[in-house]
Amino acid sequence: MRIRFWLLIILLLLGTVLRLYHIQAQSIWFDEGWSAYAAVQPTLRAAVEADATNPPLYYVLLNITTRAFGDSTLSLRYFSLLFGVLAIALAEKLGRRLFTTYAGLGAAFLVAFSPLMWWASQEARMYTFLAVLVLIAALAWYQLQRRPTRWAWLALWASELALLYAHNTGPVIVIWLNLITILAWIIKFNRQYRKNQTFSLPRIWGRGEVLTWFAGQIAVGILWSPWFITRFLLLPAANSALSNAPQFGLPLLGQLWGALWLGSWGMVIRPESDLASYSPIILVVTLIASILVIPWRKGASYWLLAHVVILTAGLVLGLAVLGNEIHSRYLVMIAPLLLTLIGAGLAAGTKHASSVVYSVRYAAAIIFLAAFFGAVYFLTQNPAYQHDDVRGMVNYYAHNLTASDSVLAWSYADRYDLAYYWDRLGVKAHRVTLPEGADLDKILPLLPASGDVALNIWYTQRADYRGMMGCLLGDGTINPPEQISFYGMTDELYRSPSLHLPELSSIDVGISTLAHVTAVGAIPVTQADQGLCLPLQIQLTQPATVDLKSVLIVKNALGWEIARDDAPFADAAQRTTSVLVPGDTLTAYPLLRLPYGAPPGDYSIFLRVYDEQAQPSGYDLSTSTSVQPVRDLPLATWKVSPGADWSQVKSASDLPVKRALTITDNLTLAADNIQSATLHNGNEIRLSLLWKGEDKLPDLTIDGNAGWQVTIPPSIVSERDDTALDWRTFRIPLDAPSGDAILHLPDGTPLATYTIQSLPALTEPPPFETPVDGSFVGVGSLVGYTLGSDSLDHTAPFDVTLVWRADQTAATSYTVFVQLLDESGQVIAQADAVPADNTRPTTSWRPSEYIVDVQHVTFHADAQPGTAHLIAGLYDPTTGTRVPLTSGADFITLREDISVN
Repeated sequence: MRIRFWLLIILLLLGTVLRLYHIQAQSIWFDEGWSAYAAVQPTLRAAVEADATNPPLYYVLLNITTRAFGDSTLSLRYFSLLFGVLAIALAEKLGRRLFTTYAGLGAAFLVAFSPLMWWASQEARMYTFLAVLVLIAALAWYQLQRRPTRWAWLALWASELALLYAHNTGPVIVIWLNLITILAWIIKFNRQYRKNQTFSLPRIWGRGEVLTWFAGQIAVGILWSPWFITRFLLLPAANSALSNAPQFGLPLLGQLWGALWLGSWGMVIRPESDLASYSPIILVVTLIASILVIPWRKGASYWLLAHVVILTAGLVLGLAVLGNEIHSRYLVMIAPLLLTLIGAGLAAGTKHASSVVYSVRYAAAIIFLAAFFGAVYFLTQNPAYQHDDVRGMVNYYAHNLTASDSVLAWSYADRYDLAYYWDRLGVKAHRVTLPEGADLDKILPLLPASGDVALNIWYTQRADYRGMMGCLLGDGTINPPEQISFYGMTDELYRSPSLHLPELSSIDVGISTLAHVTAVGAIPVTQADQGLCLPLQIQLTQPATVDLKSVLIVKNALGWEIARDDAPFADAAQRTTSVLVPGDTLTAYPLLRLPYGAPPGDYSIFLRVYDEQAQPSGYDLSTSTSVQPVRDLPLATWKVSPGADWSQVKSASDLPVKRALTITDNLTLAADNIQSATLHNGNEIRLSLLWKGEDKLPDLTIDGNAGWQVTIPPSIVSERDDTALDWRTFRIPLDAPSGDAILHLPDGTPLATYTIQSLPALTEPPPFETPVDGSFVGVGSLVGYTLGSDSLDHTAPFDVTLVWRADQTAATSYTVFVQLLDESGQVIAQADAVPADNTRPTTSWRPSEYIVDVQHVTFHADAQPGTAHLIAGLYDPTTGTRVPLTSGADFITLREDISVN
């Protein structure tokens, strides 16, 4: 007795010392911020209301202790440490009650050296408190099974009610206790029936005990009903923005076991550095060691295992219902029961145990200790397994922002994380709390009128999925925000943003049959170095199973795409199209920036709407005046005025060739994309040249050694800025023979040498499988194709060889499309490419020649087996407009009744 007592004292002291180690090293993180916020509320009622998504008991207790011990990092976490140490003592008592004296010490040993329990004891959260309550409930339950007492009943009911008011997983505990009790009744009934062949209540559980059980459960339910009705039933809706339920399957079992021996969930699901190769070994070795030491001959082992299995299954199912992902912190309340089971065999006394048995136990103890110290090492040394470094972020604000600057943070991050450290670290900047779920009209009045603005982004960022703040703050700025990240949190610093309200103009653009674009942001005249926030608003017209996203594409006067931005559609609550209903309105917030040096002038903005599953290449868009739907709809003209000061822009040109060629005293060629290459007759060459200076831009000339020559004038013919991006295009003549050609400046300075390979005209029709007779206006005819099979595998790409006959040289380089459509008309596979693998654009076609065009068709990820038909055609990649046939159609059906397997 005395030895057991002193060994337990030693384990409690070791557990306390271990839990104190590193306890203040890490920053208070998001969840702990909720605890810190509740802990300093002036009244207990305010503490109860501090967290709308969690029951209040833990917060009330923490608020009471904070009044006595303060709200330092140590004080907030010490509450969890005390319960973590108490769990050691309770696990010892449970092991001793169920097995032997030394089995209890084995349980205490494992709980003291559990990475999961150590980790939870250093967080200002309620999880070690839950573990203590579960242990009390288990002790009371076993006492009631043996000999019901008044104190056992009271302990059971009190622990149940406390669990219900301590965490949202509390109902899982109540279900566990009732299921395990019913199971015990069934077993006892069965034993008694087999012995007496009569149906009657078991001897220990008489009618009075059964009635007491049900009466107690009903009373607990009634006492919990206020929270259940007013808060618990609303949790699925409160968590709808998260919607990250556990993924069931065999990997989940490994993750659950891994959490027991590794602690942090991050170590389990995304092991990094050296741990990546060690973690599977740790899991296998600890599993084998645990199985070998568990006392399977003891009936209590199976009962304890049943407790663990029922609790874990209930926890995973409960989290799935709530829409929360599983995390190791939720397993803390279950871990002591499993550790008690393993510890029972680790130190169980056996008079006739062999040396092999003792060797296995000693080896297992060493394995468990090694797992503990290894996990602690990784948790304390690798930032990827530690808390979000809010303290580092606030310290950055303290040293880099002034009193005239502001920090914008969404309420869930600001109120809990940033607020704890703000005054402690002496931040001078103004902190602005943005209410979660608020739309633009509620946000704008809160924004500062001047100064630099820092946008705080917690990594989940559920408050601004659609990017509203980045678009609003970036509008009118000449530089993207300066980013700095601390683990788990990023800051975007905007220098003197304009923060003006984007005005919306009504439009009506149909997105297939799914939705309508109802409004778009007005476009003011800007300078080329300024960002442009252009909100888009849509309204659903039918239920959608996919999430729609927008793309704004900026094209210059030559029709080249020079800028774009993607943005998802969502409402203010961050719900996307797949979870909303017809009539709901959503907004996207794309932010456009022109490339470095873009000249003044008019730029065309095109809209594309797509989703990543069903229509990754875009939906058909149409207006009331549309002749036919297009994928890229001309949306607006962006007028850019002179005056850009590119010297203030921190990002340099991304042109690959850097030069410093002096043309005149006030003109330098700084960079371009001109590189030597092999070309074919008819090829179009696109040049981008970055000039610095104000003198007149020179012509460029390309001279072929066969005597041909092309002069390439500048595209900028009006007023320009001191730095100018000059886009030019030229085409190798159709009749250019093979040989070399030199692109050079007026003074003869060469910029590139091109090798010209003249393509001979194919004047006789090449072989093909199936003839087709379709003439495309202004281009040519599709005379035949080869598919090769009427049966396709929906997981494998396939080729379609098209044979074209040119009628004339087109002025536009058209793109060929080949699409496979299912029975409902949805595209399930497609190819979009310039003819002949980009070697024979329609601008290089010569009258009466044949072009062999192999198109590589790829299935969409959601393609399903069935019957499909194959179509082909041409479209203008600048506008998305299809080229009509002489028949009036805009595509040719190549083959029907294709079997997709």
